[in-house]
Parts: sequence; C-alpha cells; structure tokens
Amino acid sequence: MFAVRDRPGTLRAVRRLALILPLVLALAACGGSAADGARTAGSTPSVSTVATGLRVPWEIAFLPGGDALITERPGRVRLLTARRALRPVADIPVVTGGEDGLLGLALDPAFARNRLVYVFLTTRSGNVVRRYRYSGGRFAFQRTIVRGIRAADNHDGGRLRFGPDRRLYISTGDATQPSLAQDRGALNGKLLRLGLGAARGAGGRPQIVSLGHRNPQGFDWQPGTGRLYEDEHGQTGNDEINLIRAGANYGWPVLQGGARRAGFTAPLTTYSPSIAPSGATFVRRGGSAWTGDYLVGALRGEQIRRLRVRGSRVLVNQALFGGRFGRIRTVVEGPDGALYALTNNTDGRGTPKPGDDRVLRIVPPGS
Repeated sequence: MFAVRDRPGTLRAVRRLALILPLVLALAACGGSAADGARTAGSTPSVSTVATGLRVPWEIAFLPGGDALITERPGRVRLLTARRALRPVADIPVVTGGEDGLLGLALDPAFARNRLVYVFLTTRSGNVVRRYRYSGGRFAFQRTIVRGIRAADNHDGGRLRFGPDRRLYISTGDATQPSLAQDRGALNGKLLRLGLGAARGAGGRPQIVSLGHRNPQGFDWQPGTGRLYEDEHGQTGNDEINLIRAGANYGWPVLQGGARRAGFTAPLTTYSPSIAPSGATFVRRGGSAWTGDYLVGALRGEQIRRLRVRGSRVLVNQALFGGRFGRIRTVVEGPDGALYALTNNTDGRGTPKPGDDRVLRIVPPGS
C-alpha cells in the first residue's frame, strides 16, 4: 500500500474513483460494458437467455427502438420488448404440417415511416408473401404480393430479407419436387427478388436471381463487398454454402455437394453428415473476433457455424456451441451489436428442455 500525497484535486479524484469502482466491478461481473454492451475483452462468447416459452420460432426482426418481432410457425407473431417481455401481436391462419406454416418476416426499408411488414406463410393454395401494416401493437393485413410458390410439408425455404438494392429477396424450396428447381417457369427451388415498388404496391411475379436450390433457408450480404452468400439443406448430407451470382444455376437435382459440371456453380463448402443450415447473418459490429464472419444457425447440427469467407474461399469453418442449446433456427445481429439466436427444439425433431424454445443473446469474444 502507499499513501497519496498530492494536490487536493488528486485527492478528490481518488475519492471519486472509490465511489464508482463498485459500479464498474458490478458491470464486469454481469459481463456488461458501459461503453458497448456487445463488446467483451474475453476470449470466449457470453450467452444469456432473453426469452423463453416460444413455440417453434422461425424469424426475429428488430424494430427501431430495440423491440423485435418473432414469428412462430403455427401462425403467431410476438413482440419481444426491449425489457424482455413477450406479447402476442398477430395470429395469422396458416397451414402447417411439417416445415411449413408462418416462416420468414422482413421490415420495409422505410419501416419507421410506413410501418410495413412482409411475411412468408403457407395457405391452402400454396406459399405466399403478404404485406401487413404494424400499427397500434397489431398487424393489419394489406395485400398478398407474391403467389404461385408451391408448398409441401418439407422444403419450403421461406426466408425474406431486403437487400442493399432495396429489393425484397425470397428463398423458396423445391417443395419435395426436385425438378421444380430447374424449371425456369416455376418459383420453387430459387432465390427470388421483388422490386420495392411492387412490394409496396400490387405485388407481382418476382425475378429469379438463381436456381437449382433444394431448400435454401439463410442468406445475407457481406459488408464491404455486397456479395450475397446463401446456405441450404442438401440430400443425405451435402448441405451447401454458396456465393450467389445473378443467373447462376446451383445444380439441384442434377448435381449436389461438390460435384462439378459445366453450366453449374459449385458450392464453396459442403457438410456431410448434414448440419441442416438455416437462418444466417454477417457480423457487422466492429471490435470482436467474429467481425465480418458469416454465422449460420444449424438444426440437425445443433450449433452455430462460423465461416470467414473471402470471395469463393472459406478461410475459417468452425462449429460453435455444439449440442449446448439444441437446434438453432436462425441468428441475427441486434441493434446493440449482440447476436440473437432462436432455438427450435419444439418443432417435433428436437429434445425440448425446460423453457424451450428460447431467444439467446450472444456477445462475441473480443478481438
């Protein structure tokens, strides 16, 4: 120990330090940071449970202000408040018997002004994309903007996201009819996009971005490059991570896995046995060991897959949290820079634990 013998100002500073030190230590014990709640100096990620008691959640999308909308496959939309309370905001009639039902959800790029929300769901006539207005804590139906996507108990795709070009991108599965993925007259087995004017207006037939997909459930654009990466379920393994190029054919069902043939685009990497990749995101927040990486929720693999990609090269391919939380449907980056993952253990294929299904908050390890 040593005594401070200095000017009165120094003595006052030491006293102030003595007052705030307990608060700093308390924040550290909770894994928090006064400067950045999503950044940690540790070498391992921090995981906490944000919400429990969900029923087959499929998508989570954050609203301005920190609340989030969560879809549940049986047809319910719930609001997760910034204070971690769950509140139902919509019950949408759907057909569900396997992997179909209420799936993807995306917010309009101008949501703060127009309150428009887009959802992918299964009806008696097939899969559709609908537009709603979220106002006063409830959904109000406006219009069905995309029709003609065949539905099945399995292989429905169902992810919605707006791209950097402000178009609405839609992933569709082959609806257990593999030939549809090569049929340019069909909307199944494709990545599609719909212009913003059509999405906000009368809708219409979307443009085919790429074809030859079996069951694509996750995609996102790489920060800095704008490249579009996608993941999909293969058959008996052969799950794929793809770099999407407009007009490219990714082979299914003519080719799968790492097979190559002129006229088809091969995946960047494959997984056998299957991990069943689903929703994905790039980590955009700086200052972590995962910044710039592509994270993929995996169902059968019961993990989050972390990939570092550079063009068509995969530099890192790591399994995170293997078996710890069960089936992971999707992972997204929240406005606080943390990652939010949905478990899918109540979907009939998992082993639910008390509290399942849940929302997990993951703070990446420091750089």
